[in-house]
Amino acid sequence: MRAVVISDTSNRTVGIEEVPDPSPADDEVVVDVRVCGINFTDLLSLDGKYQNNPPPPFTPGKDAAGVVSAVGAGVTGLREGDRVIAHVVHGGLAERVACPEALCFPLPDGVAFDAAAAMGLAYQTAYHALTTRGRLQEGEIVLINGASGGVGMAAVNLAKPLGAGTVLAGLSSPAKAEAVCAAGADAAIDLTREDLRDSLRAQVFEATGRRPADLVFDLVGGAVFDAALRAIGDEGRAVVAGFTSGAIPQLRTNYLLLKNIGVLGMTINSYIHRRSPILAEAQSALFDLLLAGKIDPNIMARYPFERYMDAIGLLEERKIVGKAVLEIAE
Repeated sequence: MRAVVISDTSNRTVGIEEVPDPSPADDEVVVDVRVCGINFTDLLSLDGKYQNNPPPPFTPGKDAAGVVSAVGAGVTGLREGDRVIAHVVHGGLAERVACPEALCFPLPDGVAFDAAAAMGLAYQTAYHALTTRGRLQEGEIVLINGASGGVGMAAVNLAKPLGAGTVLAGLSSPAKAEAVCAAGADAAIDLTREDLRDSLRAQVFEATGRRPADLVFDLVGGAVFDAALRAIGDEGRAVVAGFTSGAIPQLRTNYLLLKNIGVLGMTINSYIHRRSPILAEAQSALFDLLLAGKIDPNIMARYPFERYMDAIGLLEERKIVGKAVLEIAE
């Protein structure tokens, strides 16, 4: 089979190669991949900056939608021919991938492969950040920093169907404001303004009638996270899920003390490594929202398999608004 293989992370040696077909372990299925989502982790993998990949050579890719072509001896809930979304740690950018049954979920009728792939890592992360970790309550004000990327746009898309009253989209590229508002944000917050420490809070107050944020979902880090803490109200929460700015903030706990603020981490990998049943619960809820027309996977671009670097390049050039997917087979 063909697969994208990263052979050397010191100089981005990467290409499509012929590799052996996978065989399922007792608790695994093999999926013939039709579409795979592109994530920020795929960009990090090129340079060896993603901590959950094995040493080279390896195949990146996490969100593989396709058809089950083989099942292991202990698999009971899936069979050959089932349409599924496979959540894998790596290996999705290939014609076939092996996946534990516990991380592979059937697609309901009406859910296309490209939609399922686009809603993989991004929507699972956003869903759990807002609910499991962020404990979003009806009518709350939610600020999402890094709102135009895959996970950020998913959070914008999900926040109101999950109960938010006001959704604010923090953007490092203000030109993307129209797109995030079309996806569900009520207002865009410009993260490039001078004196961000004060200007971020001022923008939140302007958009909400001087009400602070109840929940901040931060994917940016650095000075943006520091400023966002000052925009949170009493007993608000901040959920940290990434550092696209490249800067990991140092938390000043006096802010937490003064307003009883909670700060929580969120990585979907924790649930994936534990094969947590809450992944299946979230997947079912996400598909229900999709089929009800309440969310849209926000697919910005579709590329053929051979143009995998063009798809990843959208992330590196910060041109992405939503998701890009790779069409591996018809």
